[in-house]
Amino acid sequence: MSAQRVAKAIAALREAAAQAAWIQWSAIFTVAASRRPARSIVDPEALLLVSLALRDHEPRLWSAAVMWGQFGARLLSVQRTKNLAVLFPPNTRERLGEFAQLAVNDGGDLRWRSLAHRGAGKVGARGRPKEGAPRIEGEAALILRLRLGLGVGIKPDVLACLIGHAGGAMPVILIAKATSYYGRAVRRALEELAAADFVDTRPTAPISYRADTRKWAALLGIEATDPPAWRSWAQVYAFVAALDEWSRALPTDSPFVLASEARDLVNAHGRALDPVIRLPQLDKYRGDAYLEPFVEALKACVEFVEGLV
Repeated sequence: MSAQRVAKAIAALREAAAQAAWIQWSAIFTVAASRRPARSIVDPEALLLVSLALRDHEPRLWSAAVMWGQFGARLLSVQRTKNLAVLFPPNTRERLGEFAQLAVNDGGDLRWRSLAHRGAGKVGARGRPKEGAPRIEGEAALILRLRLGLGVGIKPDVLACLIGHAGGAMPVILIAKATSYYGRAVRRALEELAAADFVDTRPTAPISYRADTRKWAALLGIEATDPPAWRSWAQVYAFVAALDEWSRALPTDSPFVLASEARDLVNAHGRALDPVIRLPQLDKYRGDAYLEPFVEALKACVEFVEGLV
């Protein structure tokens, strides 16, 4: 298989992710407009990071991120952004420094100082008016609405995660993985939410927690039997960002080297993707025979992104 075919598969996934990100921006921010509504809960920190990662491919994502830094940064979790940033390539983390400086300088949010890069505050969103506001209505904006009401932190995020699992019970370890917070902090937050009767405990081993969607439906304006779904966007977007960076210097003269690098990339992200996407079994292939199922795995990722945004 040629590097050109691999590059084409990566490009298809990159474009699907960029379109999904724009749909998600339109669900939570007035500066974006998409004819297709977002169906699942928007993960705002994952959306920010993929917008930074795909800045060169889709400049309007960067424009949205810039204006979010000016008008909506207060609704982001700095700690969770840091936790998720380690999943993304170094160039994304560099761009995060630019966003953080904008959030400090233009947004007046001093929480971002620890991530800020000096001199980045002059960067702006070209071609659009510098005005906008977060959207908190609609099911996709559930995290933002809960953060607005409860404060930015672990509690609204784990609550959104539990609601997004349609009332299913989850142990602490899975909730911590889904939300990218430390397990001990998640456990403490859940214990306090349970004490306040915001969530229910289940007598499993280990103990698990669930959100009774019947309690939250009227307050949040969601369907008790069909709440907006929680999806692991951070893991998918981090994989897309890594592929995007790799595609800029694909080895074209050796299918074996190409396959070896593809295997390394999947090994780095595969464990996080396994619970999210049904990928073909890749580890049984050797040498350049790895490339065909690798391309099929990328197609599966495209179907996931397009079908569940």
